[in-house]
Amino acid sequence: MLGDPARRNQKLRCTYHQDRGHMTQNCRALKQHLEDLVAAGHLRDYIDQDKEVAELGNPPLEPNIEHPPRLIINHPHTDALIITVGIGKRFDVKRVLVDQGSAGDILYYDLFRKLGLSEQQLTPAAAPLVSFNSQPEWPLGRIVLPVVAGAKTLQIEFLVINTPSPYNAILGRPWIHQMEAVPSTYHQLIRFPTEHGVEQISGDQVASKHCFMAALKAKRLCIEYRR
Repeated sequence: MLGDPARRNQKLRCTYHQDRGHMTQNCRALKQHLEDLVAAGHLRDYIDQDKEVAELGNPPLEPNIEHPPRLIINHPHTDALIITVGIGKRFDVKRVLVDQGSAGDILYYDLFRKLGLSEQQLTPAAAPLVSFNSQPEWPLGRIVLPVVAGAKTLQIEFLVINTPSPYNAILGRPWIHQMEAVPSTYHQLIRFPTEHGVEQISGDQVASKHCFMAALKAKRLCIEYRR
């Protein structure tokens, strides 16, 4: 140790120098000696490698672990399955309800007119439809139109109904079965086979909620009118 021994702090002792004047943990000579040993390849069993790398300004290396894909948890819902399909020769139609509980494929009159069709193209309907409230509804007639879903096109016979509805059309069991499709309201999609493999169409939950609110409002107005 350098310096006048008489001027050193006698209360502090350095184990490395076996002398008084400073504490062991503050000994610069000891720190330099340890660094020299590490540089020479010694003391490797006493060194935290990750910590050493971090102290040099580099982050510790992470182990090469393949993480599984993260899954998405949807908010619980009871939404109907609303999709967009092509109907007719030129139009993609939104707000089409896929309904496994419907025995027929329904085209509402507002859409019928927007497709540029006329009542002269209709053929007579054989029987009335019975709605959820058990009230019969006579269709204006029947018409066959192409329905395009993905790469699949089918000729579907629609019953044209002149009644208010939040939907443009309903694709029921006839279309679902011809498509060999599997609809799922829970997963909000419908899957079906094509020549190119299995395809799917996702549901529009925003449109589904809007249709539900519109139908609920119409029902309330109808109840108030009857009163």
